[in-house]
Amino acid sequence: MPYLSRACLRSDASVAVLAPLLLGSPGNRGVNRQPGHHLIWSLFADRPNRQRDFLWREMNVGVFLILSERKPDDRHGIFEIANPKRFEPALDPGDRLQFSLRANPIIRRRDPKRGGRSVKHDVVMDALHACGAGPRADHRRAAVREQGLAWLARQGSKGGFQFVADDVGVDGYEQHSIARRGTSRLMKYSTLDFEGLLTVGNPDAFQQALLRGFGASKAYGCGLMLIRRA
Repeated sequence: MPYLSRACLRSDASVAVLAPLLLGSPGNRGVNRQPGHHLIWSLFADRPNRQRDFLWREMNVGVFLILSERKPDDRHGIFEIANPKRFEPALDPGDRLQFSLRANPIIRRRDPKRGGRSVKHDVVMDALHACGAGPRADHRRAAVREQGLAWLARQGSKGGFQFVADDVGVDGYEQHSIARRGTSRLMKYSTLDFEGLLTVGNPDAFQQALLRGFGASKAYGCGLMLIRRA
């Protein structure tokens, strides 16, 4: 049974002096690095070949929520971790829930230049490339909401939930670049924030989707949907 945990970077002097190294400075967080990725992995990397079996989201600087198959284990003593709670929501068809989600919404298209391989595209940039000339800022605002909601609807059709567009806010579009370890190449991804109301259609499918997470870049703090009763 999965666990939901809250982990906060300790504030005592021995950890606080390392905070700029552990979290990055305000000017470079999210640019060419993602400190939370390494910090959260440290709670679950009990062997070199361990596969990720958790989702996480940074709620505030140094404060993380984690949904995991195993309890986090702070071997380095840098976190304060509240007692992990069993994640076992009792859901029925028709339940109304408030939700919050930070996701990397993508669409896959076959690229002839890459031998017809399926390639991931940011849904917002994909729409902007298709719209051609025009006021970029206006197109971008429209694409954020329209493409974000379309992507969320696709997640709902697979994940057992529905929503009314007027009940959901879409905001916070941001592009990120992370240096790949040992190379000068950058990995790029984008995030959108969703918040609002949804209705559970298929409780089993919805719970499985919650555990899998939504969208791409889950290792980098995307995909964890937080829910509570409306």
